[in-house]
Amino acid sequence: MITKTPDIVQSQLLKVLSQLSLPKQEEVLKYALLLHKKQQFQDWDSISDQEAADIKAEFYDKDLAYSEGILSDYLYQLQQEDVI
Repeated sequence: MITKTPDIVQSQLLKVLSQLSLPKQEEVLKYALLLHKKQQFQDWDSISDQEAADIKAEFYDKDLAYSEGILSDYLYQLQQEDVI
C-alpha cells in the first residue's frame, strides 16, 4: 500500500469536491465540521485531570463574571415584565 502525504490527500479531496454539486459540497462540509468537532472532544478527553483543572481555573473568574452579568440582566428583565 502506498502511503499518501497530506498534500496528496488534500489535492485529491479538492479535485473530488470541485466536481460535486453545491448541495453535496455542503454535505461534505457538514461532515468535515462534525469530524473536526469530534476531534476537539477527543483532544479534551485525552488531557489529564490536572490539565483540565488548570484550564478550568484559568477561566473561572471570567466565566463567573460573565454568568453573574447575564443573571443580573435577566433579573432586571423579569422585574420589567412584572411591571407590565
